[in-house]
Amino acid sequence: MSPDQRQINKKRWVIFGVALLIPILLVLLLFVAASQDAKMKKQYEAERASYAENYKKTESEQLIASDPEASTSPKKP
Repeated sequence: MSPDQRQINKKRWVIFGVALLIPILLVLLLFVAASQDAKMKKQYEAERASYAENYKKTESEQLIASDPEASTSPKKP
């Protein structure tokens, strides 16, 4: 084998290696993105539950405050 052929052969292996790494890196990136998405989904569900609980709490407080029978002090005109 002449030095030119070895250089071409080496170049082909480098190109092949890079071409092989690209799909592997894409699959790895998709896996990381999917795992982060699952974590964020759990966090958002927990936040939504706390917001819903706070909303129900404030809604019930507003209903009690607006109910004339619930207040014990007489209203001033």
